[in-house]
Amino acid sequence: MFYFNTLPKIITPDQNGNNILLTNLVARARLIDSLRDNPMLFYEYAIQEGDTPEIIAEKYYEDPYLYWIVLLSNELLDPLWDWPLDYVTFLSYIDSKYKTEAEDANQTPFEYTNTQIYQYQKIQTIKNLVSEEEKQTIINLTQDAYNALSPSVTNYTLKDSTVSTVTIEKKTITLFDYEFNLNESRRQIKLLNKDYVGDFETAFRSLMEIK
Repeated sequence: MFYFNTLPKIITPDQNGNNILLTNLVARARLIDSLRDNPMLFYEYAIQEGDTPEIIAEKYYEDPYLYWIVLLSNELLDPLWDWPLDYVTFLSYIDSKYKTEAEDANQTPFEYTNTQIYQYQKIQTIKNLVSEEEKQTIINLTQDAYNALSPSVTNYTLKDSTVSTVTIEKKTITLFDYEFNLNESRRQIKLLNKDYVGDFETAFRSLMEIK
């Protein structure tokens, strides 16, 4: 099914006052969140370098024109900026976004973003030495608090005689780290189980019909 063929039509006057039939490009439908969390309906997928919505649709659904299901399933409205950039394009993005600041600092954009600190963090990890369970908490700090923080490892014996280790670390996030991590965070998506594609198309077409 072609996505744009399912969109509703609207009648609107043109500049001369004549009624014309247009496709309503702003018509939208969205999935109920609980459906997306159903492991029988959706699978986790990590977008690989070079993947596009069309390539994934071809690989998984054997039809590149079902790219819209990949996008709609993940509420991705902009396939350019909601999709992870490949590394070469990502570096071009860095060059473009930080060109002015880098020139002021007499650096290349790559050098600039790798030397500018975006965030200071305290990382606290609590590990139960019996169950091997770990819980990590990340807290953003001011620069002064970061400089005053001393890394440490401390053992605590609880009332039930279990021993837990609390590890305190500190970490800086550069501008490059921040932009890279933001780009990578877009790689994890969900794919509709191919067995339900027909039902999905039927439901979508019904929602797009003008009642």
